[in-house]
Amino acid sequence: MLDDIKYLYILKLAEKNINENKFEIALEKLNHLIREDYRPSVTYLKRGLLCKKLLMFKEAYSDFTYIIDNCADKVAAYYERLNLNFETSNYKEAIKDADIILKNFPEEAEVKKLKLLSFIYSNQDEYARDYVLSLFGNNKFKVIQYLLSETASVLSKDEYANGLKLLNIIELIDKNNPMKILKEASIYGLSGDKRREDELLQKIDNIFPKYFISHFKFYDMYQDKDPLEINFLLELEVFDKQHLLAYFMRVLEGYKNHLEGHIIDSKECFEKAIEINPNKPEAYVLLAQTLQLISGYDNPQYKEEAEENYKKALKIYSDSNLVIKAEDMKRQIKHLNSSIVLK
Repeated sequence: MLDDIKYLYILKLAEKNINENKFEIALEKLNHLIREDYRPSVTYLKRGLLCKKLLMFKEAYSDFTYIIDNCADKVAAYYERLNLNFETSNYKEAIKDADIILKNFPEEAEVKKLKLLSFIYSNQDEYARDYVLSLFGNNKFKVIQYLLSETASVLSKDEYANGLKLLNIIELIDKNNPMKILKEASIYGLSGDKRREDELLQKIDNIFPKYFISHFKFYDMYQDKDPLEINFLLELEVFDKQHLLAYFMRVLEGYKNHLEGHIIDSKECFEKAIEINPNKPEAYVLLAQTLQLISGYDNPQYKEEAEENYKKALKIYSDSNLVIKAEDMKRQIKHLNSSIVLK
């Protein structure tokens, strides 16, 4: 009959055998402990892990399930069965195990990841889309960043099919995303499908300008915006081969610098945008706001420059018959002048 000392001695010997790759001897020792029915939750778990290592997946699954069905201490067995189900592509069962774990441990990030990937790899795209959005508070740019990162991870293991499944979720969240299409093209290139790769690269050239403009908005300098969104849009500059969107990119870059506290860099970006296209009003407005900020409301030189830029924007808005915008510029100029401190 076993006691704690004998049990631990045999268990340590089994672990030593495993470390020495003497797997059959280790399995014999673990089988002996199981026949003694002593500390089954520990012994079945150890044997299940060894069976998994030996690719005896059915036996490993049986051991983890025995603990779940018969033992009080079953948390570790749920984790191991979840991983086993995922690794053997038994995705529906993996989702069930993940749900049980998350019910008791809702912040388990790795379990959430396995649940999400199980949805994706089992082609449950709608569930995957809704679930991944919920994980990131419906911030699609965080979701895109995460999915692209996961795609890179699976491609490093030559799992092209899973890479395409991950990218398909991006398509559901952000249609015609150029980064997604570029990654998809690279997958077909790696798999030897040159024709499909070329088709996708041509698709980027065709859809990129329209895609960017549909996503781009001119931002108020003092309006909170997600830096991830701005960074994503700036990354798209690599697709602007003819520099058709250079003006918009410099405006975005200036706004990004402003958010990060690089005010002088922000000013230079807006000045570059004006050089690129002096007939658009937004860069004048943003430059004027930046000059106001630099001036600290007590530097006449920057105040005068700010006023000049507001006036240039006012003229463009007036000439374009944009009455509301023109009136806003008049208010900005009035506010600028009224803020002068008299001494």
